[in-house]
Amino acid sequence: MSTKRAFRKDVLQTKSLVKAGKVSATNALRASRALGLTVSFIENGVLYEELPDGTKIIIETIATAKESPFTLTKGMVLHAK
Repeated sequence: MSTKRAFRKDVLQTKSLVKAGKVSATNALRASRALGLTVSFIENGVLYEELPDGTKIIIETIATAKESPFTLTKGMVLHAK
């Protein structure tokens, strides 16, 4: 077994998909600003809403793993309703 083997066989396809996603996101942000729409995003665990003029409004602070009310352990079974 070679240690320099790629993790996945489709590395080039994955790179091109990531690049396409970044270009698409940039175009979507540019179009949203041009149409006067607000853009919501998460940065450092804080949910922001950015207005077309560039003003950022804090909407909510997202809970991090340290603030979680319970601890997840390996093998734990979660039931969703």
